[in-house]
Amino acid sequence: MISLEQIRLLEQKVTSAVELIRVLKEENATLRRGLDSAQRRMKELETLVEGFKTDQREIESAIVRTLHNLDDLEESAAGAAGAAAAAREKPTRHDAPARDSAPADPKPAAPAGAEANQPAGSELDIF
Repeated sequence: MISLEQIRLLEQKVTSAVELIRVLKEENATLRRGLDSAQRRMKELETLVEGFKTDQREIESAIVRTLHNLDDLEESAAGAAGAAAAAREKPTRHDAPARDSAPADPKPAAPAGAEANQPAGSELDIF
């Protein structure tokens, strides 16, 4: 036969088990709320990361385009400089000497009427 003491011990164990179940349910609910919050935050961060990746790709693309443009500019400047150097090396009859490239005249300017003393058809000595 079952004794009263055994019944009380059983009741005590059931009460302890019920209390433990209640505590575990509260802890479970708290953990689920924390998990939900962490998952929402994780999704927000994933969205931010995707935005940063997109921005990074756009930045890289803009830098590459800019570098290509600079290369094209450098090539066209080098081509123009080469063409200008070739033009200076082989002047044509129609090319006039550049004003800036002529040396400065160290002699003072001739007085007025000095041209009249030059024979007709002779060139002035400007150097």
